[in-house]
Amino acid sequence: MADEEEEVALANIPNHDRPRERMRRLGVGALTDDEVLALVLGSGQTGRSVLALARSVLRRTGGFPGLATMDFARLERLPGVGPATAGRLVAIIEIWRRAGASSAWTRLTDHKAVADVVRPELLHRDSERFVVVVADRASRPLELVLLQDGGVDETSVQPADVLQAVLTRGGRSFAVAHNHPSGVLDASVADLMLTRRLDQSAATLGLRFLGHVLVAGDSWTALPTAGSGATASGGSAHGRGRSSRAGSRGAA
Repeated sequence: MADEEEEVALANIPNHDRPRERMRRLGVGALTDDEVLALVLGSGQTGRSVLALARSVLRRTGGFPGLATMDFARLERLPGVGPATAGRLVAIIEIWRRAGASSAWTRLTDHKAVADVVRPELLHRDSERFVVVVADRASRPLELVLLQDGGVDETSVQPADVLQAVLTRGGRSFAVAHNHPSGVLDASVADLMLTRRLDQSAATLGLRFLGHVLVAGDSWTALPTAGSGATASGGSAHGRGRSSRAGSRGAA
């Protein structure tokens, strides 16, 4: 069924029931997803109201989680979304990611602290990313470095590249993380091998390796290491930690 067939023209909606007025009266939490996106889009197109356009975008992208994975090129190709609107959406998504990253930057005392720092950079991505959290001697994050975007494996990410990223930024400790866009949380043999090599290489250079976190869907797991300084702990979806052969697991 076409979106327009279900749509009531915005002009026919009483003023007090329009998204902006409902937000002013009830707060943004009272709005539907369609209404929130309509406020961002600002206007519809010929023959289609802004609410109908918002509904169409959400249906085509899979809701807000899918929308958050879209890049500029794919957004501007959506019907009714041109370069200006695509740029606005990408910027808003990036603000959300950066705000989440900055609020989580505390000392990396355990794997959950690492997961909190890397989550905004890895959640809702449709490509596999590998990041390095560079930290000081007291495990305070200094910088989050995107080392690889797409095709992350044992050949594309080398311990030497990770260590160079840490040392050139004055780091004395570090953690690494990557995501599985498939949503499968299980670590591969290559993931485990890379973790072991990083642990050994860091010890050789006198650096402190704080662990390797894997993010998939809404969950994360910390891969096991022999000499990680971080405590293996993480909350599950029910708020209780559990250990496994793959390391600590938790809800992202």
